[in-house]
Amino acid sequence: MKKMSLLKRAQLLQSISLVCVILMIVSLVRISAVLPGVSKEADQKKKAARNASYEKEYVRGSILDRNGNVLAFSDKAGGTRTYTAPRSFAGVIGYWSKIYGTYGLEDTFNDELVHSSSLTENKRGTDISLTLDLDLQKKAYKAIRKMEASLVVLDVKTGQILALASSPSYDAGRLEEDWDIINATEGALLANAYKNPVVPGSVFKLVTSTEILEAGIEDEEVDDQGSYKVNGQTIRNYNGKAYGRISFEDAFIKSSNVYFMDRAVKLGGESLEATAKRFLLGQDIPLDFTMLRSSFSLGSGEDNVLASTAFGQGETMLTPLHMAMITQSVANDGEMLEPYMILKKTNGKGKDTYTGQTRLLGRTMSEMIAYRLKDVMTKAGEAYELSLIGEKEYRIAAKTGTAQRGDGTNNAWMVSFAPADDPRYVVVACRLKTDKIGKSMAPVIEELYSWLLRQ
Repeated sequence: MKKMSLLKRAQLLQSISLVCVILMIVSLVRISAVLPGVSKEADQKKKAARNASYEKEYVRGSILDRNGNVLAFSDKAGGTRTYTAPRSFAGVIGYWSKIYGTYGLEDTFNDELVHSSSLTENKRGTDISLTLDLDLQKKAYKAIRKMEASLVVLDVKTGQILALASSPSYDAGRLEEDWDIINATEGALLANAYKNPVVPGSVFKLVTSTEILEAGIEDEEVDDQGSYKVNGQTIRNYNGKAYGRISFEDAFIKSSNVYFMDRAVKLGGESLEATAKRFLLGQDIPLDFTMLRSSFSLGSGEDNVLASTAFGQGETMLTPLHMAMITQSVANDGEMLEPYMILKKTNGKGKDTYTGQTRLLGRTMSEMIAYRLKDVMTKAGEAYELSLIGEKEYRIAAKTGTAQRGDGTNNAWMVSFAPADDPRYVVVACRLKTDKIGKSMAPVIEELYSWLLRQ
């Protein structure tokens, strides 16, 4: 009997322990709803309440360009937001509204704009200074404002984004009045320059060219009769033009799809996939103001998908900013830098709390391969009859692309850097849903370089 009593006592203790554990779990679940860092929903509500309180008391921080020109500012706590050149910058800065909330940089840096890391007597939020240049951004937007298009300008040696223009756009200062019109305008709230991945077409040949040059097969000739048959599918050059026996350099300049398809199939899918990986295709790239996304897939390994991918059709989608990164790595001897837009952050006391800096993302190719690509892009720029720029008559190195969208329209691309012999700037232009070809973007590219190389 004594043994049975001990057994029952043990069972009772086990039951009590189990009940205690359950009660602890229930308590933790309840606590998680209010403890910071435990419940995201609770944290977000707490942050929103705190920011609402700050907005009533503190003047929202300003957003400025690289030269200190004010792009967005508030005169008083809780007051309306004023934007300089709003249509030029809407795709980047976005908006702040009592009715519609925040978007773009106004949203990304909302916590810092509404208050400072050092709350001071002058009751100001953090000021955010950008790498963008007011005059260049206005010029870039003006050049594309009548198109559905985008323009990107990068500093080759630092990775700073000097211009990031998208069209269509909107006037952030008239958000409430124009809200219905803005929402009815396709693409107005989706910045084409960095938020809208699209088919790249032949500008993707920078990637395939890297693979070909690394394999050392650039001197081998391909018989280009205007079309290439693979897996029962016939894929043609743009307009079906035939170039005859052709090797790498002429194929790049004339943009022979047949040549690049033949070479990609010869080298195999694993080779192109490995090369694409170095250019960060198909990967999410965290930048200081956004997450840059692209897609890259060779499907189930079918040769017809590989062939289409080789000249930028297939299932590849990327943004003009990503294409600018690829071009920058060629111009920078194979080193891809992280594009950045935040120059500095300044708290309410006028003290800089953050300064942007150049960061290396990785090497996409050797210096020798970069040299070969820079040379052939310079020759392509000459073949496109791009103007000599500035008093010193600098050459523009370039590659065009005319990507078929599948709806009867094209994406017209031109990627470039200049001066060709000592690159300082990358300029990428992309026009969507057009019947034009890539070379049509030449005047836009030339205009921006004329401004850049005068400064």
